[in-house]
Amino acid sequence: MRVIVISGPTCSGKTEFAIKTAIENGAEIISCDSVQVYRGMDIGSAKASPQDMERVRHHLIDVADVSEKFDVANYVELAKKALSDIAKRGKNAVVVGGSGFYLKSWFCAVADEIDVSQEIKLRCQRLAAEGAQTLAQELLKISPDARGLIDLNNPRRTQNALQRCMATGKSVSELLDRFSKLPCPYGDFTPEFFLLDRPDAEMSQRIKLRTKSMLESGLVEETRGLIRLGIKSNPAARNAIGYKQAISYIESGRCDIEGLADEIEIQTMSLVRRQRKFFRTQKVFQKYITPVKSGGATEPLV
Repeated sequence: MRVIVISGPTCSGKTEFAIKTAIENGAEIISCDSVQVYRGMDIGSAKASPQDMERVRHHLIDVADVSEKFDVANYVELAKKALSDIAKRGKNAVVVGGSGFYLKSWFCAVADEIDVSQEIKLRCQRLAAEGAQTLAQELLKISPDARGLIDLNNPRRTQNALQRCMATGKSVSELLDRFSKLPCPYGDFTPEFFLLDRPDAEMSQRIKLRTKSMLESGLVEETRGLIRLGIKSNPAARNAIGYKQAISYIESGRCDIEGLADEIEIQTMSLVRRQRKFFRTQKVFQKYITPVKSGGATEPLV
């Protein structure tokens, strides 16, 4: 069974390339997108068209409600089932998407099995309420080596590290060493990794056209419906680019659709830059990367 992973910044042409690759290789597609997992988030996440889904079977799309928490552990559980089902049908798999930790799970472990008690979680939540500095101070008390190993200015990561140190009695360096030895959650295989990108001028134009298409297709109306379904209660969903700006637009009572388009375009290009940095700095990807050209104008990312 071949597992072909296709990734790259948003708007780089991943969907088209994945459909073509899947057809050519007798494969089914497993989405690796943290927004496409949500039902109803269709326009803003640029899901594959119904026609494309008829041509190639897709997995991990529309598997959660917008009000439902969905994280990398949920993703791994469902992706393992999808991969097993595809293998039983004698098919290959094409994994496509650009969501960081979902993507990383195809190359290495991304979640541990440490059991953190409710008592420890509540204690850390109280510390988090006092701010990032308090969390960092508490972590450094029990694991001085944490400085330089994790971003102490990131409250979420600091809180996660503190919880695990408290639950195991181990230092951050010990936990990282143990974590590095965990196997890939999908078993022993060698992924073929194709990474797409395009020059800034072309990306900017593609982002502009996609934003225009999304707004004309009803992104604002879709977002109104998602608000009624509880999207605002789910940070992962409500902060997705396009939807975050549309929620603000709706709640402010604005009517300047051009201004909304500008905001989405700016934030999407900012996301592209963050994604490029992620791909450059994640060493786990480097030995697998095969830069490709797509659509006749794509430049290799690395």
